[in-house]
Amino acid sequence: MIKFFRHIRQRLVTDNKFSKYLLYAIGEIVLVMIGILLALQINNWNTTQKDIAKEQQILLSLQEEFKQNINEISFDHQVNLSSINAVKTLLNFDATRDFETRIVDSLLGQTFNFATFDARLGVVNDLSSSGNLELIRDSKLRYALNQWTGELEDYKEDVIIRRDYWIKYAPTHVNKVLPTRNQDVFMDRKDYIRAIVIKPIQVPKSNYVEFLTSLEIDGFLFDYYMNQSFVTTNEESIMEFLQNTLTLIESNIDQ
Repeated sequence: MIKFFRHIRQRLVTDNKFSKYLLYAIGEIVLVMIGILLALQINNWNTTQKDIAKEQQILLSLQEEFKQNINEISFDHQVNLSSINAVKTLLNFDATRDFETRIVDSLLGQTFNFATFDARLGVVNDLSSSGNLELIRDSKLRYALNQWTGELEDYKEDVIIRRDYWIKYAPTHVNKVLPTRNQDVFMDRKDYIRAIVIKPIQVPKSNYVEFLTSLEIDGFLFDYYMNQSFVTTNEESIMEFLQNTLTLIESNIDQ
């Protein structure tokens, strides 16, 4: 009987030690897991901070690119509006009244002094090709940036139509009766700088009357006016899109 109680006591002591070791081992495992979780959280936090810093650099680059695009298209739009105003004046020109030929040369110079917006897409294209677009946290901004190149497609089509129409018909309609060189002096703009200005030449005033009263030329000028109108309408849409997107970009830049 005494041996039995001794055995029981020894077993309890042994079980007690085992329980302590088990609790210790579990505690060690818990501590290790907590350490791992903390390390992962710290790593995730560091990664997030790096992504946010990279996003801010991207936003600053986008801000600069969109500002440049707005300045460029605003300039081009004003040139094209001047072109439209000039061709409208030609379409309403009264050739039965006395006029100076230089006025017609000036109007033609302004009419054919059109501009084409060449968008800067370096930052946006890099975002798409690198996959860094996902770093932009604002979903509205991501969507707008995805739509940007699509916004240019209609504009590009109208620009090509205008250019091809002018190339095909302007020389055959204008050059037959009027000297194109006389228009050069009136194409005065900061992105068209030339060292030599071609001197105008004189042709009979009757050539100008023929030009202004020809139904064929009237149709050419009207078609050109319509082509230019489509271009300027698209420019207005693009300017609105650029400004709205720039506002989104700037709202996401940390001040």
